[in-house]
Amino acid sequence: MKVAPAGILLLLAFALVVVEPTRAFTCIQVETCLTPCLTYLTGQQPAPTPACCDGVRRLKNMGITPAERQFACNCVKHAAAHFPNLKDDAVSDLPGLCATPLPFPISLEFDCSK
Repeated sequence: MKVAPAGILLLLAFALVVVEPTRAFTCIQVETCLTPCLTYLTGQQPAPTPACCDGVRRLKNMGITPAERQFACNCVKHAAAHFPNLKDDAVSDLPGLCATPLPFPISLEFDCSK
């Protein structure tokens, strides 16, 4: 029996879908939520903008299940690693200033598996 190359690709794609659980969002979407916050988080603005707080609210609503929260936490952690000039106080104050507590801190040190 001979299988066409397109058939092999289709089987591989199906296997990836079955093996890899789908996510309701991507790390790019998580990072997009926090992009408006960069001027505040780096000390260029004294307070988060309304667009920043909207992003924090969207981020909070993304992680419904524990697995989704863990994924979002790792995305935030990965994104934060690209900005060494983040102000620790601004980072820890952001959810409170936006009146949107997150189920995880925005931090490089936080263990997202817990």
